[in-house]
Amino acid sequence: MVTLRAAERNFQLIVDLASDINTQILVEKGEKTPDTYRQSFSDLGRVGVLENDLAKKLVVSAQVRNILAHEYDFEEDYDKFYNAAKDLIPVYQEYAKRINLYLNRKK
Repeated sequence: MVTLRAAERNFQLIVDLASDINTQILVEKGEKTPDTYRQSFSDLGRVGVLENDLAKKLVVSAQVRNILAHEYDFEEDYDKFYNAAKDLIPVYQEYAKRINLYLNRKK
């Protein structure tokens, strides 16, 4: 149970930190601060920092984060969280690459 809770918390923190990164990029580009985690990802797609398909997948991660943070829907369904997290690992690997490319182009 401790390992599961740690995995859930780490997942939540990854989404939180990504959203902070998104917000910083958006503000630097003169965009308004997103109202939600989901919006931060979709806005990065809208302004061309991320491809729209990747942004849509990341929006799903924000939805999973909200389920975990607000303790609804996954109630005792560990398989749902495991499968969602497993599916999103490559999405975040791609996110990190795209953010790195964006930041390197800015230099």
